[in-house]
Amino acid sequence: MRVTGPAQPEKLLLDVVDLLNGENIPYALIGALAASFYGIPRATTDADAAIWLKDTDKSARDVTNYLAAAGYRATYKRGDIEDPILGSILIEDVHNNRMDLLLGIRGMDPDAVNRCVSSALLDSSVRIIAAEDLIAMKVFARGVQDLEDVRGILQVSGDRLNLELLQKVARRYGADVLRMLEELLKEPPI
Repeated sequence: MRVTGPAQPEKLLLDVVDLLNGENIPYALIGALAASFYGIPRATTDADAAIWLKDTDKSARDVTNYLAAAGYRATYKRGDIEDPILGSILIEDVHNNRMDLLLGIRGMDPDAVNRCVSSALLDSSVRIIAAEDLIAMKVFARGVQDLEDVRGILQVSGDRLNLELLQKVARRYGADVLRMLEELLKEPPI
C-alpha cells in the first residue's frame, strides 16, 4: 500500500487501481484528477474513477466485498431513478482518504471505456477518461466547478479535441447538454 497518512487520495486511487487491475475490471480516472490532466490543475480531497462491469463476471457487490476484504471501508449505493449516477462505491482507508467508484452515468457513451488514455501518476500508469467524454460528463453534471473544469480543459487542450466526437458524446446526454456545450465552445479564451 502506498498510503501513509491523510490527504493522499491519489495514493489511495493507485492502491485501488492495483486491485481493479488484479480483477481485470476496466476503469478510468474522472473528476478533478482527470480535469487536471487535460486542463488547469486544481486541488482535490478525493479521487474519482468510473468502472465498467458489464463485460466482467463481477457485480457491484462483488467489488464492494473485494475492497472490504482488502481492508477498506467500502459502501455500495445504488442510484435512484432520478439520479444520473447509476451506482457508486465509496471507498475510505484508515487515514480517511476517500474515493468514489462510479458504476455508470446515464447517457455515457459505452465506447468511453475504449477511448481512455494512459498516463503516469506517481509510480504507476493509470487510465484516464478521454477529454471529450470528460467534458460531456461535466457539462451534464452542470456544477459550478464542473463548468470551470470544462473551461480549463478547453483552454489547455481545446486544440487537440475531436469536436465531432465531443458533440456526439454530448448529444447522448440530451439536447440541453449539447446546447450548453456549444455555448461553452463559443466563449472567448481566458
